[in-house]
Amino acid sequence: MSREDEVLSIIQEFVQNLGLDTAACNSVTELRALGIDSLQAVDLVFQFEERLGVEIRMEDFSANTVGEAIAFVAQLPTR
Repeated sequence: MSREDEVLSIIQEFVQNLGLDTAACNSVTELRALGIDSLQAVDLVFQFEERLGVEIRMEDFSANTVGEAIAFVAQLPTR
């Protein structure tokens, strides 16, 4: 599985845990449209860090769409 696929999988699982439908989860979908607000974004970033072994400063995470989140997280080096 590619890093991009891993990031997408984490986002889809996160959205599913919020009780929302993951069918609309694609690269152009806005995170807010998936029910991810600023507080939940912190939780999502924590999931990326824990599961992918990356370090993300919240002030650096400015993704608005699923595709932007994938591109940002996929390029981060592993700790």
